[in-house]
Amino acid sequence: MRHIYEAILISLSSIKDNKLRSFLTLLGIMIGVTTIIFIHSVMKGTEKYIVGQLATLGSNSVYISKFTWMENNWREERKRDPITIEMADFIRDNSEMAEYVTPLINSMGNAKYGSNEVNGINIIGCNEEYEYTSDATPDNGRFFNYSEVQRNLNVAVIGSEVSSLLFEDADPLGKQVKINGRQYLVIGVLPKKGEIFGNSLDNQIIIPIGSLKKYFFWNRKHGIDIQVTAKDPMKINQTKAELTSLMRVARGLKPDEENDFSVNEIKQILDFLKKVTASLRIMIIAIGALSLLVGGIGIMNVMLVSVTQRTREIGTRKAIGATSRLIMFQFTTESVILCMVGGILGTTAGFAAAKIIGSFTPLPSTVSFSSIMIGVGFSALVGIVFGYFPAKKAAKLNPIDALRYE
Repeated sequence: MRHIYEAILISLSSIKDNKLRSFLTLLGIMIGVTTIIFIHSVMKGTEKYIVGQLATLGSNSVYISKFTWMENNWREERKRDPITIEMADFIRDNSEMAEYVTPLINSMGNAKYGSNEVNGINIIGCNEEYEYTSDATPDNGRFFNYSEVQRNLNVAVIGSEVSSLLFEDADPLGKQVKINGRQYLVIGVLPKKGEIFGNSLDNQIIIPIGSLKKYFFWNRKHGIDIQVTAKDPMKINQTKAELTSLMRVARGLKPDEENDFSVNEIKQILDFLKKVTASLRIMIIAIGALSLLVGGIGIMNVMLVSVTQRTREIGTRKAIGATSRLIMFQFTTESVILCMVGGILGTTAGFAAAKIIGSFTPLPSTVSFSSIMIGVGFSALVGIVFGYFPAKKAAKLNPIDALRYE
């Protein structure tokens, strides 16, 4: 045990005596580990951010649309007939597994009150059940009701950002605002919701779907989307199967005809995300492996030079009783120490870089135990692999020849 302790001390002393050489050697390892940790941390943070954003759409919601969300055949799907409000009504009347059903249309517009005006607002046309399918219960006032939807009344529920820009500190309830030039009565104000994928959920106005169809531009070729909230979140697959059957009936499809609509859910996006992150992980491994390979070659080169320079020292140690195994342990330890220090510094630098990115972008950097293990583990492995050959060369030196070496 004492001999092992002495070998470690000699390794540390050699590193200390050659500070510049040691620093340049571990710099390659540090850069490689920094690359791995930085990309891994940002990727994990991005994945966490996307999952969190998707959670706001509702894990128990299903969306019926003309197009498939992920991996769709756009050229063929664009030929499909648009989905209509009547189909949403048919589902509401016949579904046993749907709790809420709301038809959806999106448009863009502007709103004006007095001298204040807001542009680029997301205008949502829907029915009264949207309050529950999308957690849109007003913080102030109320949501429009079934009667107002059926009569296509010009009533509006506005986002908190729209409210503050148009009315500042005044109470917006009961006020008339001009939306794309038409008067609408404000009956509710939504609570602050934040953003999803960079788009503000507070810069929106919700109106009855019939009113939007009548007065606003919308993509008639696309038709509407239908958002369905399942009664039981654990029975999403059964709900999708029922909705598919009902849509086939509403479409008048024959048993041998393919679906000309898509039933989408958040899980599709999450599955696609997993495929993307899996590809990114492979890319990270490739980039990191290349960087560490370069650093490892540098380690081996420096250790080979070190063995040559310390040939007499190795001969002396062997002459006074040091075994080949102990000599090999000494040089391997020196290589591993250099790589471990480089790994620790690289891990720290990678986390710091990820934190800087996180502070300037909405993408959080996630510091995980797996990231630390990747950084330290890879650097230790490089130290062992690339330190083995120089250490073996040192261990095989004949002590007599080594003592004669000049």
